[in-house]
Amino acid sequence: MNTIKRSVQSPFKKVLLATDFSVSLEGSFKAALRLCQMNESTLQILHVLRADAVAEAATGLQLGTGLLDSEALLLLNQLCTRAKEAGVDCRSSIETGVASAKILEAIEANDIDLAILGTSEPRGSKRLVFGPTAEAVMRIAPCPMMTIGPVAADLIKKNASKGPVVFATDFHSLTREAIRLAVSYCESTGLRLHCLHVLPRALQSTDGDQTLSAILTSALRHLAATCAVDAELPVCRVTYGSEISNAIVDYAREQQASLIFLGVRRSSMVAADEPLPIAFRIITEAPCPVVTLVCDAHAEPVCPPAMKPDSSPFHVQ
Repeated sequence: MNTIKRSVQSPFKKVLLATDFSVSLEGSFKAALRLCQMNESTLQILHVLRADAVAEAATGLQLGTGLLDSEALLLLNQLCTRAKEAGVDCRSSIETGVASAKILEAIEANDIDLAILGTSEPRGSKRLVFGPTAEAVMRIAPCPMMTIGPVAADLIKKNASKGPVVFATDFHSLTREAIRLAVSYCESTGLRLHCLHVLPRALQSTDGDQTLSAILTSALRHLAATCAVDAELPVCRVTYGSEISNAIVDYAREQQASLIFLGVRRSSMVAADEPLPIAFRIITEAPCPVVTLVCDAHAEPVCPPAMKPDSSPFHVQ
């Protein structure tokens, strides 16, 4: 693949792919490889060996089903070889311990710009919808995180999309950081940006009145303009849906999106009584990888003057 040189530098120059060699590996690896090719990024592949697997190798006891270090090393070398053949500067490493802790240590130690993880968890109950390692890393990772859900992993194995990037927003203040990241990524790769806001279907006019949609579309354009967009102006869309996550996933599927960007409130990920986080539902069902930027945000939403601060229903939890 020929890399297109852009005047804007990619925000993702150092990429970490953490893998447990699950069924989602091939899709996650191909997603990481394509991103690194497009952004001229370096790739580090990390596998964390469970402590019980190490004990099994030493004692001969059948304590677990994890890969032994020799098996993991062989698979990592194969991945590195494939990456280098594709023109990506790649190295790999094996650590022993708790996967989430080791991934976070690697992010800090190597100044990683983007961490990539796959999850093969299907959509299910509140606490089973997301892989425990991916969820633990997402909660406190100091960098943006790309997660490849089971649907995306399966599609990417066949053919990775080269479509636009979808940025979904509820107009909260953290949106500014998330859209800056999305704009920078699009400008560095030459991909088109779609800015999306979802309204509840109950607000959809039955008489053809498009006033609310027009106000919010204008607000999306204003939000994009604050990022000093130099490339082709983004597409700004307002859609309606009975469930926000489904509306975003459906839009991404219709546009054959290559990536979804979300701003996520950290507080919404740790409250035990909260409903299933919208971001997690999107990740498990999206047809493409999802990049999340987690922020501690307490400011008022960034709303157009015609709307009250609490009138925007899209809370990316």
